[in-house]
Amino acid sequence: MNWKKFFIAFIAAFIFIFLWGWFYNGVLLKDVFAEAQSLFRPRQEVISLFHWIIIGQAGLALSFVLIYASGFAARGIAGGVYLGIMLEILAISARCAIYAAQPFPAKVLVLISIGGFIEMIVTGVIVGTIYKPPGTRAA
Repeated sequence: MNWKKFFIAFIAAFIFIFLWGWFYNGVLLKDVFAEAQSLFRPRQEVISLFHWIIIGQAGLALSFVLIYASGFAARGIAGGVYLGIMLEILAISARCAIYAAQPFPAKVLVLISIGGFIEMIVTGVIVGTIYKPPGTRAA
C-alpha cells in the first residue's frame, strides 16, 4: 500500500465529504429537513454533538480509501466510481430498512439517496485520481 497516496486520498475524500455534507444537507436540503424537524435533534444539540458528525465522515472517508486501496485501485478512477456506486447501494438498502421503522418522509429518503450517489461517485473520482497506481488508465 502506498501510504503517502493513501493519506492524501483520505484527507481529500474527508474534505470533500465534509463540504458536500454541509452544502447538500445544510444548504440545499435545509427546507426539506425543516419540514421534518420533529424527527431530528434540536439545532443546539446537533451543534454540541458535531464531533460525532466529524468522526462519522472521517470513518466513511477512511473506509472508502481502505476498500479502494485493497481491491479497486488497479482500475483507477473507474474503480473509484464503481466502489462509490456499490457503497451507495449499500447505504440506500440501510435507509430503506430505517424508513420502515422510523417515520422519515419518503421525500427525505429519496433526496438523501440522490445526494449520496453524487457524494460517493465524486469521492470515487477524487480517490481514484489521487491513489491510482502508475500506468493505470484514467477511466
